[in-house]
Amino acid sequence: MPRLRPLRNLYVALRVVRLTRRGRTFAALGILAILGGYALSMPILLYAGCFALALPLMAAVFVRSRDSALSVTRRFAFPVVEAGTTSRVTLRVDNNARTALRGVHWADGLPWHPWGTASGWLPPLSARLGGLAQRNAAQLTYSLTPQDRGIFEIGPLALQSGDPLSLALGSWSVGGVTELTVTPRVVALSQSALLAQAGDGEARVLQRRSAGDDDDAMTREYRRGDAMRRVHWRASARHGSLMVRQEEQHSYPEARIIVDTRLAGYPDASRLDSSRLPTGVVAAAARSPRFEWAVSMLASAAVQLKREGFLVEIIETGPSQLAEASIVHRRAADEQEFLTRLATFGPVDSAPGWWGEPVPSTSAGGSVVALVAHPEAETVSYLRRQALPGVFAVAFVVESSSSFGDFTRTGDPSRPSVGEELRADGWIVISVQAFDDVGDAWKLFVAESRTHRDNN
Repeated sequence: MPRLRPLRNLYVALRVVRLTRRGRTFAALGILAILGGYALSMPILLYAGCFALALPLMAAVFVRSRDSALSVTRRFAFPVVEAGTTSRVTLRVDNNARTALRGVHWADGLPWHPWGTASGWLPPLSARLGGLAQRNAAQLTYSLTPQDRGIFEIGPLALQSGDPLSLALGSWSVGGVTELTVTPRVVALSQSALLAQAGDGEARVLQRRSAGDDDDAMTREYRRGDAMRRVHWRASARHGSLMVRQEEQHSYPEARIIVDTRLAGYPDASRLDSSRLPTGVVAAAARSPRFEWAVSMLASAAVQLKREGFLVEIIETGPSQLAEASIVHRRAADEQEFLTRLATFGPVDSAPGWWGEPVPSTSAGGSVVALVAHPEAETVSYLRRQALPGVFAVAFVVESSSSFGDFTRTGDPSRPSVGEELRADGWIVISVQAFDDVGDAWKLFVAESRTHRDNN
């Protein structure tokens, strides 16, 4: 998602003055009266025309020269929000001018349609004299509900005022912009069947520990031949007999989520004009509904599996964008960092054969979940090598809703579709479309995984 400010904000330090309908009417009547006065040799019309024409011009000069020295502070209730959730925005406006300010409309700038909040009246602000101020500050609040993920610049504050006769309007901007980070929407998913596929797992370890004290979980009774250095004296005092430390057998299940991040894998991606983009935002310049579905599933699945006790590793088919956040640990801070990184996660251009850091193709590191749409042949080949004996593999294929063809083909119309190729190698394939609910697709996956477990 781009960190771009729309062209509407290029007038930040400028004051734009325009005539209202009444002002344009006065100007038109003044010009007609002057022309008529010359044509009919009627001085009275010349006087009236000059007066009518001078009024809107004086109003424009009044609005243009109106003093305004405001400072704006913007604060979000939550600087990081989830897409689709409402955040409260608070603005503090201070009048630093030596004249009072009243009769001003305000609206805060937005980077999406309608490009601004609803307009409201700014409370009258008194002048600031001698370093002292009385009621020269106002607090404004409004609600903001971003629908898309990304890092957006909110602001600047747009002001508009007119003259007493409503002949001219002046618009100008004050203050700067404030970044708001919007993470992808995390859908509450039902419990998966991967834990049964992976074995006992961390979730079971935590259940055993919750039944007693940590000392009980890590000690046992003394047996002949045990070294005295292994005696746990605190547990021994509590039990009344010698207790020794034992080696715990932790079983932490692992899961890998492979997400296709190559731009070529999303034919529906819309590209912005790269000449207007800052350096380094190529990944954010492409927006694909199919990729957005994959990101929503990536965020929801990673959080769900993490809460089930899995150590989740994210594998990207393109240049790495998640870096150290590619492994979702069991701490809440890591989860938040991962979701924040996904705010700017996007499809990227990559040369054929580019995989960044070497990705092992023979690793049996737990269950595998793949998120693809129209993957390249190289990506399909890599996925097929992941379906090893004993590895539970499921692929979500985001198909095209276009009526012009099946974009899930691997490039050659004579070849089978991506889903058919993966099924032939033992993958469970869930076909979805960009408008399908992530939670419903996950329920279908849970049902398929349980059927697969029962059959094996």
